Amino acid sequence: MRTVRAVLLPVLLFTAMSYAQQDQQAAPPPGNQSSYPSTTHKMTPAEKKDTPSANGQPVDLNSASKKDLAALPGIGPDYAQTIIDARPFSSKEDLLKKKVIPQATYDKIQDRVTAQGPKKQSLPEGPQH
Repeated sequence: MRTVRAVLLPVLLFTAMSYAQQDQQAAPPPGNQSSYPSTTHKMTPAEKKDTPSANGQPVDLNSASKKDLAALPGIGPDYAQTIIDARPFSSKEDLLKKKVIPQATYDKIQDRVTAQGPKKQSLPEGPQH
């Protein structure tokens, strides 16, 4: 009987630990919004709840994080990255002018976005020569 316990106990413990680890999802690293959410990640309602759009605030196309853009209706991680890559925007209509998103998607978000953030990267002012 001792031999059976000696063999089964480690097997059962290993199985229980493996099963428990399967249910855990890795959270994104705090502060790293450049690659979060990944293109394969579908945002949960809880993740979307913690975004400006969900709280009735407009999302700035020029300064919003990938997560904040991805939470907009019809956007998701792929379009969010495309928007980031197409910055800067002088107006929200630039999403259509630059062919970043289709008209149907723009219609879903036009009342939820602005283009007020920094328009151009400027060099820090230094001594003039």
